[in-house]
Amino acid sequence: MTTLPIRAWRVMLRIVPAAAIIFLLTAVRAAAAGTATTGMITFIGTDSNIYYCDAKCAEPKCITCKTAATHVRREDADAIVRVQDFPPDENSHALSAFGWPTFSPDGKRLAYSSESHKPGENSFAVWVYDLAGHTRILIFESRTDRVVYLTWLPDNSHLSFLLGQPQGLSLMLAEVKESAPIRIVTTGLPLYFDWGATQGTLAVHTLALNSDRSEQVSVLNLTPTSQGVAKVLSSGRTPFKTPVWSPDGRHLAYVANYHAESNIIVADADTKNPRSVVSLPVGENSILWAPDSAAIAYSTAITADNPIYHGIKVVDIATANSKWLTKNDVAAFFYAPDARHLVYVGVPEEKPYYTWTSIDLKTGKEKALVNFLATSEESTAYRYFDQLAVSHTIFAPDSSAFIFAGVRLIGSPEGEAGVAPPPSAWIVPIDGSPPRSVAQAVLGFFSPAK
Repeated sequence: MTTLPIRAWRVMLRIVPAAAIIFLLTAVRAAAAGTATTGMITFIGTDSNIYYCDAKCAEPKCITCKTAATHVRREDADAIVRVQDFPPDENSHALSAFGWPTFSPDGKRLAYSSESHKPGENSFAVWVYDLAGHTRILIFESRTDRVVYLTWLPDNSHLSFLLGQPQGLSLMLAEVKESAPIRIVTTGLPLYFDWGATQGTLAVHTLALNSDRSEQVSVLNLTPTSQGVAKVLSSGRTPFKTPVWSPDGRHLAYVANYHAESNIIVADADTKNPRSVVSLPVGENSILWAPDSAAIAYSTAITADNPIYHGIKVVDIATANSKWLTKNDVAAFFYAPDARHLVYVGVPEEKPYYTWTSIDLKTGKEKALVNFLATSEESTAYRYFDQLAVSHTIFAPDSSAFIFAGVRLIGSPEGEAGVAPPPSAWIVPIDGSPPRSVAQAVLGFFSPAK
């Protein structure tokens, strides 16, 4: 995965040669339509700060702005003491940005990364902000290692994150407590993973950094004083990214090669009784569990360097029957929490934009929702959507709407893009009602809890 660099927002355009100018819908806040959406949202503004609000978002709160969130609770004192660390006056010439805002599973806290630069000094850090207490604590800081991804563990009290280092990636684990020790879990490049519901259980897919550069899918067990590989599930070329535990915690899905053929394997939670549920075409594959744990959606890109997936299929876990959901080219796809709908980012052929489309999983009907230009941050999220699906959600807890950041387009323009307005975070109702602009933003997520 890649980090969010410090820079002004930038819209990623899919451009075809033409002289026509795209008509852009400016980021004017529209009235909300339909039933009120539940849950909290967080977004990175075009000023590189992190905000949060409820789904109406009448007054977003900034947690990284200079005048906001300047209190932390020290572990060695009962009082709350004031600190001037984001950013202090003497660092007024430092360039700062924040990334990967990540709600805890219970929705009570936000973790995020920070990155600041000033002449002769860099700082990369992980912070956790308490939404009720309006306090934050520093979890990790480094002068050299950039934070590229964050995810909470199911217990709401531990946080893991990837560090980008010269030799590769390191997976770190920390208790959400100021000055708590940081633990190195594993290293590799690439490195994809999912924490299980059982305390200390981790599924990992990586390419080792040692001399043999072996690729494997394995399960690790961690205790407070030890850690190790409990079982190797697959060795050798495995053309997919993230092994994933089913939402009900009963199964683990991953991709393995059997007789030179790639297969989606579903094993019991203890990794016993593995069975192939579907064979895969040649290419790079992504898999997502349905929220009801009854099926897996999957798709294949011909090459890893061009991550456009050719349609989406779904396989029933009980029967191993597979069917097409769409044959359109897609960049990413996401399940609604109630498992009634799946939405995907479409890549229309010879069009200079992306599309959001929903699929009713009961009827199979598709509904076009919005055409848009994506920010570079959103594009990064799509590139690793199957890994982000285990840590972030774009859907409201009640499944009524989802969030994305970009520039909404009017109609289906054919030509090259002109000057675009700043991107916004948009709340898109799943019923096809008009999207609602929240604020100028480059990336946004919903909380997983109501």
